[in-house]
Amino acid sequence: MIPLSREEQKKEAFRLFEDGRYIESGQLCTILLESGKDSAIDVLAATNLYYMGKLDEAEVFFKDLAQKMPDSSYVHSYLAKIFEARGDEGAIAEYATAVHLDPSNQDALRSYAEYLLVHKDYRAALPVFKRLVQLGRKNADVRHLMQVLLGIGEAQEALATHEVLSGGTASGHEYVDALVTTGNFPAAAELAYRIYKETRDPAVLRKYLSALSCYDVQASLDAYAGQIDSGTDSGILFDYVVLLQAEGRSDEALATARALAGRSHLPVYRLLVCDLYAAGADAGEGRTEALVAYEHLIRDELVTKNDLDLLRTIIGRYREHLTAWVPRDGAIQRFLGIVSSDVNVASLLETALLYENAGDAAEARSWYYRAYRSDFLNGGLSYAHFLDAHGEGRECEKVMLYILSNVKKSTDLNRVAAVIVDRHGTMHQLRRLMEQLLAKLETRSATLNSEGLELLSTTYFIAGTNAHEEQNYASCKYYCLSGMDVMPAHTRAIRLEDFLALIRACKEKSVADRPIMNMPVAKKRAPAAQPAQVITDKLGLTEQEARILEFIRLHRTANEMELRKVLGTRRVVGIVNRLIQKATAQGWLLIAKKGVGEEGEAYEYTGT
Repeated sequence: MIPLSREEQKKEAFRLFEDGRYIESGQLCTILLESGKDSAIDVLAATNLYYMGKLDEAEVFFKDLAQKMPDSSYVHSYLAKIFEARGDEGAIAEYATAVHLDPSNQDALRSYAEYLLVHKDYRAALPVFKRLVQLGRKNADVRHLMQVLLGIGEAQEALATHEVLSGGTASGHEYVDALVTTGNFPAAAELAYRIYKETRDPAVLRKYLSALSCYDVQASLDAYAGQIDSGTDSGILFDYVVLLQAEGRSDEALATARALAGRSHLPVYRLLVCDLYAAGADAGEGRTEALVAYEHLIRDELVTKNDLDLLRTIIGRYREHLTAWVPRDGAIQRFLGIVSSDVNVASLLETALLYENAGDAAEARSWYYRAYRSDFLNGGLSYAHFLDAHGEGRECEKVMLYILSNVKKSTDLNRVAAVIVDRHGTMHQLRRLMEQLLAKLETRSATLNSEGLELLSTTYFIAGTNAHEEQNYASCKYYCLSGMDVMPAHTRAIRLEDFLALIRACKEKSVADRPIMNMPVAKKRAPAAQPAQVITDKLGLTEQEARILEFIRLHRTANEMELRKVLGTRRVVGIVNRLIQKATAQGWLLIAKKGVGEEGEAYEYTGT
């Protein structure tokens, strides 16, 4: 048999890939690469590894290719797919790079759009789906575009999109939702019922019954009653209970809710029963039944702790009912016995709120602090809120700096940023905290979603406002232009006009308005040495970390055995690693590892 030429082998490798025979295609790629370099075969080999599920090897291949072929949309799109499969936030940056390099790469566009849709980043998804619809006008893309428009509150545009782009295809869920949002309940109910008769989808039936209740309550009550049987969707039963309660039919609502809770045993349905008991608490018997039901549910949830957010909601409802009907001292003792003995952030925070509402600020502060020590993010943000509200700005800043230096996920960073820039508080007035927030958001800008980018834009605006107040007009203009650059197309809390007004004020007040764009970069002066306490506060160091930093700073070098003696513990390496990570996250290089010797790891102080 005559052996295949190299060109024929290449064609065979691609044919095997198209047939889904990735192992055979990969084996042929290996043979081809052994006999010579070929970028097309490199890409095919990496793609085969991806489809074989060998993500680690595929990532190495694609990262190498990204260095060799930085302008390849294909390479960046597959790196994004690998990151997405791992839950790595870097996926969003790679997808954005891929579609920026080639806006006609439909595979990258669709993968990016679906990624944004899954993560409910509707503002970022809007231009992507518009581009997909423009390229192909596929019905699925049109429906997704409608879903995105609904997600950003543009229901009328969603309806118009269907009329213009649907091409006569049948209306779906999105059209029903758009009709409901625009208040056309009869048309929504009629369409939902028609779809339900064709599909028997309980989700559509739920939409029909909900729309019907918005304009014909009696007809909807009859329709709900006609649907009640052992197989009724739990969501429909839940809606029915809420409607019965709203119509004053409390006994029927309670009976239906108890049946629902008995059937599903989900805590959210058991909470509904508790709330219905509490709603009828004007009668003494209802008060007792509500308390018992809440306490039974809380005890069960404290055992599992499956959902701490829901647990906090349950405890909060219990706290409100308890304090409304039981005298203060008795309510506190009962609450402490049921809730506070379990050390979890939900119990600790609700106990703090119990004391805060009772007017005992000192005890509330103590419980908020415990919550902070239990969960630096969820507990820490509530503790910082409390400190901010009670005028403890220095301690609040210290807590928020620690949280900011330790937060990892972009979604959590968004939460922290939203708390800091909230105009109802005073944290945005803490200059050091704002500087650290801006630095952190800037370093993560490539992986921020639309919410994060708007928060970054808002942070720039606050920085610009502060610079304007200090008559630093050049910096003010820089912050404004940077804020406009990162601002998403559809914003909620800030507008382009806000920045333009600030720039206009700068130009009017500046004695010599100098351009800031394309100016030569001034040489940075070496940073002045930071006092030890300032570094400790900025990084949110623990006592052990602060002692290590001070020792290495004083002696300039240290080894593991010396640090063990300083702290009285063998767990030095892990503590130093955490200290280095905290410093790196803030852009500081304080300590460098110098290798391993007889005395363990050696360290050198590299700060100023």
